Amino acid sequence: MSSESIRVMIFGKEYSIKGDADTETTKQVAEYVNSKIAEIQKVTAAVDNIKIAVLSALNIAGELFETKAKYEEELKKVQQYHEKIKSLNNKIEIFS
Repeated sequence: MSSESIRVMIFGKEYSIKGDADTETTKQVAEYVNSKIAEIQKVTAAVDNIKIAVLSALNIAGELFETKAKYEEELKKVQQYHEKIKSLNNKIEIFS
């Protein structure tokens, strides 16, 4: 865990963050969150900061779930390829 606090701006407010991630990653995450908030703020009629923050969090969580689903799909493909390779190796060993 990093012992130093990192100062970031999100939604017009400065936050001091201390966490497991390195400084650059923390800054990138904060910039991403801030950009998502700005994106939601542009396309919604909501003026309540809490509502904008919640909509942004839902948007980011949706992206996370989509990425996890794609990862699981790719992992299944890798496992299938691994099984095919094992099967082919067994066939090769039989003929060797």
